[in-house]
Amino acid sequence: MSAHPPPRLRRALALGTAAAFGLGGLFAAPAFAETAPEEAPTSGAAYEAQAKELLAEDAIQAVGRDKDGNVVVIKTSDASAEFDAFEAKYANVVVKEVAAPFESAASTDVVGGAGYYTEGDEGGFVCSIGFSAWSPEGDPAVVSAGHCTDDGANSLTALTLPSGDDAGGGNDETVALTEPLGTFGFSQYGGPGNTAGAENTTSVDISVIDVTNPALDLHPEVTDWTTAAADDLFASTTEISSVGKAAVGKPVSKSGRTTGLTSDATVDLVDGWAEVSGRIVYGFGVEGLVSDQGDSGGAIFQGEKAVGILSGGAPAEGGLPAITWGADLQAGLALTDGYTIMLAVDAPVLTSPADGAEIERGATISGTGPASTTIVVDPNEGETFEITTNASGAWSFPAPSTLGKYGFTLQSKKGFNLSEEAYYTVQVVPAPLKAPGISSPKDGSTVETEVTSIRGTGLPLAQITVTGDVEGTAVVGDNGVWSVPANLSYGEYSISVTQSSEGETSPVATSDFTVAPVAPSISTPADGDWFAAGDAPESTSGVGLAGATVTVAVNGKVVGTDEIPAEPTQEMRLAAAALPGDNWEVALANAIVTGDNVISVTQTVDGVTSAAATATVELRAAAGEGPVAGPGEGAGNGGGLAVTGGPDLLPIGIAAWLLIAGGIAAAVVVRKRRLVTED
Repeated sequence: MSAHPPPRLRRALALGTAAAFGLGGLFAAPAFAETAPEEAPTSGAAYEAQAKELLAEDAIQAVGRDKDGNVVVIKTSDASAEFDAFEAKYANVVVKEVAAPFESAASTDVVGGAGYYTEGDEGGFVCSIGFSAWSPEGDPAVVSAGHCTDDGANSLTALTLPSGDDAGGGNDETVALTEPLGTFGFSQYGGPGNTAGAENTTSVDISVIDVTNPALDLHPEVTDWTTAAADDLFASTTEISSVGKAAVGKPVSKSGRTTGLTSDATVDLVDGWAEVSGRIVYGFGVEGLVSDQGDSGGAIFQGEKAVGILSGGAPAEGGLPAITWGADLQAGLALTDGYTIMLAVDAPVLTSPADGAEIERGATISGTGPASTTIVVDPNEGETFEITTNASGAWSFPAPSTLGKYGFTLQSKKGFNLSEEAYYTVQVVPAPLKAPGISSPKDGSTVETEVTSIRGTGLPLAQITVTGDVEGTAVVGDNGVWSVPANLSYGEYSISVTQSSEGETSPVATSDFTVAPVAPSISTPADGDWFAAGDAPESTSGVGLAGATVTVAVNGKVVGTDEIPAEPTQEMRLAAAALPGDNWEVALANAIVTGDNVISVTQTVDGVTSAAATATVELRAAAGEGPVAGPGEGAGNGGGLAVTGGPDLLPIGIAAWLLIAGGIAAAVVVRKRRLVTED
């Protein structure tokens, strides 16, 4: 199987543009300075000035720099004696002659399938553009075949005149150039480093050309060559809207400057390798798809999906069919360090309301666009913002609260690809104001410790009025959220909220809620403790809020209460059952029965009762059926309560109690504040 490069040009080029076409970095020092260096400048301002002065002479068609750092000058045969003197002065000047002056071409639109000319030290030949593309930075580029660069030796590129290409009725004997194209940014033919390659996905045939000519307009389309006679390949094309793998058994098309558009075959094999002129290329094969030399690099696509770069093939001879080999596009792009194919993106469409129709303020404006794509919304008044479409392509945003005509432009954005802009208008009209939302505290909720603000949602810029146990006003933010300060401690409360806008007041929203103390803690017995028969705990104790009434229930039945004083008493300090730090204790009497028992403890402050703290303990059926935990053993306090000490430990015990109680109280306060903050 042979590659389809670049048929070598056998006659002089008829070049066609008045602009200097990219031979490298372009242009340098005044060419006719009185004292010239032995070598002409090849970079910087001197190089640019030199090129400018050279191009002022009619015979000079182009100036550039080759890979060896020589200044290359393309001229016609009637150059002046001054130029001859210039050539003689510099050792690094290479002169090339063309048959006729450059002529401008009608079209500067670049599409896939178009022809281009490339040249290096070994001569020039023609190839085809695969697809328009983007550099990693979002600059214009095109993709082609790696072998079109002659393993990176070629540096010059220019578009060919469509009517002069084989597919446009011309031939390879004389190729007309129209516009400089750019410089190769990456190329690989075969394995990495242009090696022979192997049977893996890194053996490719791809090149990218960074388009440096600002006069060119690139399009995510592939030409069908039907308009080549008018030298406008953009006039009849197929859009490319996606990139993917070739689908076996599905119709496939290719476009190139030698055989034009061919679409009379299906993909026969995928995920394979071919030896193309001695290099292994990963890709797919198509039997019956006609291609020839010069089509190399051309576009291979299925519908609107780009799938490959034309790498090589075999002609139809001796009754055998033609076969074209396509280099896998995705595998090649993966090695280019971020180049992507330019894609056609559909513009967003407004579906509700209809263009020009009325919509209530705050209601939803919605439509469709490409799935999972960014939509840029640019209103006539206000800041531009972005939204995204979902997997089904749906998008939406709220209508503004300002009444009147609202105009906005929509544009789809996917990577560096932008759709055409779509402009719509809607008429925003008044709507009955709905009651505002109250998000905190919610109706029927219980909030621990305190409430520091009332918060909710409403119409942007509406006036919020809160009455009842909290009074205040606020303006709804642009994000639809409002907040009014509050200072509520324990108790039951009720508030009413309305919103007003442009002289209209909404219905009332209400919230009845409770602010309650935190639940007390249970120290003894601990959750999970077990006790042998006859050794049930006689009391339970823990820590609560100063001034609270603690109520203890066992298995749902209240067994007793305790009043926590504002300051610890001597009796509390000496209580045998209470651990150091505890400030409440309630006798359990005979409430603990065989089996699991749930001890539930609440505390009430200012008539408001907290949530319950619970501990589940087990009383085993009979002594001896299981080990009896001694002091300090078991899941909690074992089978008995902790020893609090005798008279000789009293001073230490009292001091420890005071220190620990103070620490616990501080801990309770801190926890309360944290809960309020997180509410």
